[in-house]
Amino acid sequence: AKSIEVLPDGSILITQRDGQLVVINESNAQSIFKVNLPGLYTKGQGGWLDVIPTDDFDSSSTLLLSYTKGSDSQNKLVVVSGQFSPTSGVTNIQPVFAVNTYKDTPVHYGAKLLSVGNEEYLLTSGDGFDYREQAQVVRSHLGKVLGFTINGEPLANAPFPESPYVYTLGHRNPQGLVITRSGDILLNEHGPDGGDEINKITRGNNYGWPVVTLGVDYSGAQISPFNEYEGMENPVLDWTPSIAPSSMAIYNDDGFAALKNTAIVTALKTKRVYVVPLNDLKSGRMLKGAQLLLDKIITRLRDVAIDTNGDILLLTDGEEGKVIRISPIK
Repeated sequence: AKSIEVLPDGSILITQRDGQLVVINESNAQSIFKVNLPGLYTKGQGGWLDVIPTDDFDSSSTLLLSYTKGSDSQNKLVVVSGQFSPTSGVTNIQPVFAVNTYKDTPVHYGAKLLSVGNEEYLLTSGDGFDYREQAQVVRSHLGKVLGFTINGEPLANAPFPESPYVYTLGHRNPQGLVITRSGDILLNEHGPDGGDEINKITRGNNYGWPVVTLGVDYSGAQISPFNEYEGMENPVLDWTPSIAPSSMAIYNDDGFAALKNTAIVTALKTKRVYVVPLNDLKSGRMLKGAQLLLDKIITRLRDVAIDTNGDILLLTDGEEGKVIRISPIK
């Protein structure tokens, strides 16, 4: 299981990397559909990775999907649209956007989708691991946040006219991507060994990878002598040692009053779920880590979503993915 999404009517979508879609309706009945994703590549961290409803989903039933396409020697991240129906899954797959850079590694895709309103969308794109220098190359789509419209055009006022889909650069393996009520865009990403980050994303900015990092290589070798650098943004939160943040959701419901205005962050390596108060990020204070949401949960967590009742849904990692629902005690 790779991602979990709650539709406006409260039904839950779970994507599986091999192209299966699980739909859980309001009465918890499950349906499974095979989605025909052209050229789907499912090695390593590849596969069907994310799904979100479009801005006009209520009238159009259109979803956006991100997945990896190609082969071992040539693969890349693509975004398609499809029509959703609770009885037939996702049909009428149409291309929307494709990353411009093929690679021959099955890792570090990013692939998180976010609507920023007005039928404009962002996609995280990882550095492909062996291609980390490309995170600083504006013309490459690796190690970026990319912006596009529902029609696959670049966003207006692109910060880099020579590479109009690039929204921000200097990312390693960007995972959680959310927008707060006040319009701040937050992204969490995997550092190397140490240096996992939450960044506040501003169009046109450079987030430093691999010139700046608070982590080291897995071998222990130094990647960069710099932990800050002129013209590059510092993270608003750093996790060293690493937690391997996999996703993030903003909590603003009444269900858990104490969690209002926080980000809920899931982690793979530490097998935990964390709470980050957004006000602490606003003040620019570097938080060292964050509080645990629950100490009962110890399992690799892939994604998090908030349902229409304000319950927190956690998706566990792996072949036998489960959904854990956290509800207030009534």
